[in-house]
Amino acid sequence: MDVLRNLTNSLTVSEYFNTEWEGDFNKEFAVGAQVQVKFPQQFLIRDGLGYNPQGIDRISTTVNLDQPFGIDFQWDDYENAVKAERSEEEIREQYLMPAGVQLAQEVDSRAANWATIYTSNIVGSLGVDPTSLTTYDLCRSRLLQKAAPPGKRAMLISSSQMVSVGTAITTLLQPVDEITEMFKEGVIGRAKNFDWFEEQSLYSVTAGTWATPSQVVVNGGGQNGTSLAIIDNTGDTFNAGDKFSIANVNAVNPRTRRSAGPLTPQQFTITVAVVGTGNGTTTGDTLTILPAIYGPGSQYQNVDALPVNGALLTLWPGTSSPNGKTGTLGLALTKYAFALSGAKLYSPKAVEVCSQKRDPRTGLAVRFVKAWDPVRSMEIHRFDMVIGFGNLYTDNGAVGVCGA
Repeated sequence: MDVLRNLTNSLTVSEYFNTEWEGDFNKEFAVGAQVQVKFPQQFLIRDGLGYNPQGIDRISTTVNLDQPFGIDFQWDDYENAVKAERSEEEIREQYLMPAGVQLAQEVDSRAANWATIYTSNIVGSLGVDPTSLTTYDLCRSRLLQKAAPPGKRAMLISSSQMVSVGTAITTLLQPVDEITEMFKEGVIGRAKNFDWFEEQSLYSVTAGTWATPSQVVVNGGGQNGTSLAIIDNTGDTFNAGDKFSIANVNAVNPRTRRSAGPLTPQQFTITVAVVGTGNGTTTGDTLTILPAIYGPGSQYQNVDALPVNGALLTLWPGTSSPNGKTGTLGLALTKYAFALSGAKLYSPKAVEVCSQKRDPRTGLAVRFVKAWDPVRSMEIHRFDMVIGFGNLYTDNGAVGVCGA
């Protein structure tokens, strides 16, 4: 329980993932490594008094439980007799607390990696740290445009982003509560409706390379869904997590289905890496993307028009000459973008100690097993966890902040 408590109190990135569906993995019967989660039905408005029923057309997403990991350590009988700590306090400080911190870091790192790949909206320029709060304010504006509900939000920035924005941020921040400060390293304060953290779990990304960017275009008009056929050149690289936009395909508010203000190109993320095989004129490849493209007439509409044949793709919008550029991606997160799941593991009986605790708030569980190996005269210890992630409203609930 000490390990679990220390773990959950240390979470930052994954604290802003949604855990409502983790109970599906803790039923008395096996549900497999993933579950399908259906989104609420959306509707179109009927004009006038005539009856015009709409078909039920619910979309769904997958929440996975496929990432087991843990920590192992051991000592032999001689070390146990003459070297091992004897008091519970020493064991807690020297073994249990470090284990909890490291497990929490692993959960956060995996969560940050997931969000880096699957967040489609970005602000700023890759390779350059923002020097003005205006860039961060664009995150708030983007979430509002995408109808993100109010609630818990985090602005997770790198140390270099913190340095670049300088004193401008400290004049606006409100202090957070003392309990949050006590447990979470890097907590800064609250501003622009975000809890701000100087976060060390963020990932550096490297943009793909398009030999002739003007030849990377849509191959076939009217495409929708999570696949996009394009024309490219042999050797072009499309990395998982690359962001792009499509000419004349603009974002709309999911409620009004229009843009309140200047048109903003809809941004997409590539979820599966691809190496180009096209000839730059007639052949190419198919990208797997998020969000799915829903055009006019759909109750899930998110763009003002479907892409036309030959529409130009722009790699990392807002970044000039992005080919191969590297930078850190900060994250503006709400609880609506991503799901985090956790489950208990089997508890063996033929061991000295087997203890497993599960946090009711996050669903994360930690199993500890202590057993004696008679062949090696060795006392072994292991901590185990299994977690997984899923995409919820990625287009509406997360924004990436490009940095150096």
